[in-house]
Amino acid sequence: MRVLSWNVNKSSNREGRIEDQLAVIERCDVDVLFLQEARYGADMKWLEAWQDGLEGLGLSSIEHSCEWAAELAESTVPPHGDIGHDNGHITAVAGDWDLRRNEQLIRPNLERTDRSKFGTNFPEKILVTEVETPDIEIECWNVRAVPGRSWGDEKIKIFETVYERLVEAGSETRLLAGDFNSPRRELPDGQAIPFGYDKDADVRDRWVNAELNVLKGLGHLDMVDAFRYVHGYGEIGVKDTSWKSKRFDHVFASSSLRPSRCYYESVDCSDHAPIIADFEV
Repeated sequence: MRVLSWNVNKSSNREGRIEDQLAVIERCDVDVLFLQEARYGADMKWLEAWQDGLEGLGLSSIEHSCEWAAELAESTVPPHGDIGHDNGHITAVAGDWDLRRNEQLIRPNLERTDRSKFGTNFPEKILVTEVETPDIEIECWNVRAVPGRSWGDEKIKIFETVYERLVEAGSETRLLAGDFNSPRRELPDGQAIPFGYDKDADVRDRWVNAELNVLKGLGHLDMVDAFRYVHGYGEIGVKDTSWKSKRFDHVFASSSLRPSRCYYESVDCSDHAPIIADFEV
């Protein structure tokens, strides 16, 4: 099974960028696709471009969070007027696999119309689905942590929401992938240096813990960092980073999925490189 996760940087198709990105996805021949920052556009025209394109690639079982984003974009309740909410996430799998959304994992025991109880003002940044293949059922988390420089408290909330819900759900077979905007850097021994260390004292501990719980704290759920599982530790070169010189994009997976290969694909149609992981299932 091949998984690809990619921040597509709010692409539109005015200059054919969605088509360029679809060509990358086709070339990589993926089974499970996680896209972040997919711009939906006026009347959902760019979302439709994505859906049509993915269906053409055989990835026709599709769920997305763009309707959450569009709804919140119309909200006059602070802080939504300042956020924009012009993009969402897309998760897609092979058409003969069953894919369904599981909102309860981020918003338990609430009506679908109740938008007041999310753990973050960016609920579209956490898309949870379940995929069922003929051989296995996998819980899939498609996540983007917003940049801390602009939305520090919201970045913390996204990390906290994801970690808390994973812990509450226990050791399921799952994938957690996306653009986490973290860590700031990694040491050769595997230690992650989060952005929280640079923050004011009143939020520093909470920020550091939120980042590290996800980046390094999933072992008790039997989850591994696919890249480090395959490559081990030590220095990493630019080709093994996803945004400038940083490794912001990650795939975490249950060890039972047995990661066998993980790498970043160099592209010029987004500011992020997609991360690709192969699993022996």
